[in-house]
Amino acid sequence: MIGIDIERVKERAREIRESQEKIRHYAALPDAEFFADERNLYTVMHLLLIAIEATASLCTHILAKTARKAPSSHAECFEGLRDLGIVDDELASHLVKMVRFRNLLVHRYWEIDPVRVLGYARENLGDFEAFLAAVEGFVKRDLEEEVERRS
Repeated sequence: MIGIDIERVKERAREIRESQEKIRHYAALPDAEFFADERNLYTVMHLLLIAIEATASLCTHILAKTARKAPSSHAECFEGLRDLGIVDDELASHLVKMVRFRNLLVHRYWEIDPVRVLGYARENLGDFEAFLAAVEGFVKRDLEEEVERRS
């Protein structure tokens, strides 16, 4: 194994999956019900931030351990995983858009369109799933290669 901390990967994956599950609950509400209580919006925003940060944390860890470099931004990190063949072009593009959405939530929250947040929650959770599948596939392949090297 090239130094990837499996426990860290499992913990971040758990955080992403738990956030997704909770987001799905809120995203399934009818629009009128969702927007009737502003706490729904703020909860979804917070859960999205947790999931996006956990995704970026996994990316940074994997890139640091495989390419031996620290990216200067989350976007650069996902591009680095693409360059290593861990994620494909389409997923890397979606993940870069994800971190731009995160930046909007964090740095320009007063400009947030509540409809856009709900739309993001309804339409983009698959990006988290695709990322986790790519990471899990990479980790599994890496473990298998390590076993072969030791045999």
